[in-house]
Amino acid sequence: MKNRSLQPHSLRQLLLAWLLPGVVLLLVASGTSAYFVASENAGQAYDRSLLNLALALSNQVHSQNGRPVIDLQPQGRQILVTDKFDRIHFAVYGPHGELLAGEEGIFPEDAPSFFQGSSPGLFPKDISGPDAFADGTLFFDSRIKGREVRGVILLTQKDNHELTVVVAETLTKRETQVGEILLSIIVPEFLLSAATIALIMFGVSSGLRPLDALRSQLARRSPTDLRPVGADNLPSELQPLAIEIDRLLQRLDVALGAQRHFVSDAAHQLRTPIAALQAQVESALQERDDPRLSAILSAVRRLARLVNQLLALARAEPGGMPVLRPVELQALIHDHADTWMQLAVEHDIDLGFELEAVTVTGTAILLRELVGNLVDNAIRYTPAGGQVTVRCAPRAGGGALLAVEDSGPGIPPELRERVFERFFRASGDTSDGCGLGLAIVRQIAEQHGARIHIADAAAGGTLFEVIFPPPAA
Repeated sequence: MKNRSLQPHSLRQLLLAWLLPGVVLLLVASGTSAYFVASENAGQAYDRSLLNLALALSNQVHSQNGRPVIDLQPQGRQILVTDKFDRIHFAVYGPHGELLAGEEGIFPEDAPSFFQGSSPGLFPKDISGPDAFADGTLFFDSRIKGREVRGVILLTQKDNHELTVVVAETLTKRETQVGEILLSIIVPEFLLSAATIALIMFGVSSGLRPLDALRSQLARRSPTDLRPVGADNLPSELQPLAIEIDRLLQRLDVALGAQRHFVSDAAHQLRTPIAALQAQVESALQERDDPRLSAILSAVRRLARLVNQLLALARAEPGGMPVLRPVELQALIHDHADTWMQLAVEHDIDLGFELEAVTVTGTAILLRELVGNLVDNAIRYTPAGGQVTVRCAPRAGGGALLAVEDSGPGIPPELRERVFERFFRASGDTSDGCGLGLAIVRQIAEQHGARIHIADAAAGGTLFEVIFPPPAA
């Protein structure tokens, strides 16, 4: 199981992972605080309404024969308790706890102890603690007839009579107000959150655009394009990175140049003595028919072929690839057909060509090496009397197709990937090849952006197909 902590992270994802949770947390915190502030203000407004009703009830009390009485006509009572949404309860008590108006049993269960008896009595002036009144009022939450209520207890005086006024109402308006406040906060907060997230993502993408441009510039380059990327137009944070990339490209250019010069010098140094040795062995073999000389000549030819293959492989490496240009594939094959025909005659192979005009983007010398290795490989592994066919044609979807088909023994499916490995030779292979031909073919194909595919030929042999992409516009 892979360790997730070792997996690479996207810089864009990392920035968003740091920014978005913080922004969302701030939005949630601001929305929550706004909700509580708005709810508290709305609750205070409804509490003031309750207190105003209690004061209105207390103002209806007057003294008659030394006793407090309240003249509350049914119409006045209806006006006081009428509410479109909530049920209002009230009670007015005299100085000895006698009920002057309203209904019994609306004191809260957790009211102060001096209200629990049948005669609440006068309000003690030394009461303190959580049940203490502020300015003669106490707001409470309780239940009346099974419904949640919010109420106020008012201790006041009227005509020298101590009065206790209790007013309570159900919570329908308050709950509706809370829902409206919550909705009025959630919708703007949601829109603000969406706008903030979109702005952050746009800002992160815009901030990373120079980095994407640098990546695109490097991705578009060919393997031989080692020009400096330049740091002048980049943000100051990316300039050190661009400078280090330029230094790396410069060191790489020096190293690849040294390698190319070494390969070129080695080619000249190796080819001359090998050619001279081959000529001397051929001359000696003409003068005297000696099996040992024939074996030496065969070994020298294999050595010459190995040197040529190694040099071709070096040229196909990224550092040795020249600039790509349009190449007429049909003309290139025509120009070198004689060489392959001679090899086919030596092996008693019927070599045929089915060529159509088609242009690919590449390097002529490397494409010649690619075709030559495919043809050479087909001829060497096809028994005498067999057939080899070379085809090239444009593809319907754009690009070009190069195919080399033989009537040889074929390649087993399990070995079709391994034959492209350097120096790989299947068991039982008795040919004089060196195991580099198909490795060179794949290297050159990759350098030209082409795909190579192995299939069974119609005649029972092997079909190599190289699919080239359309020429660059």
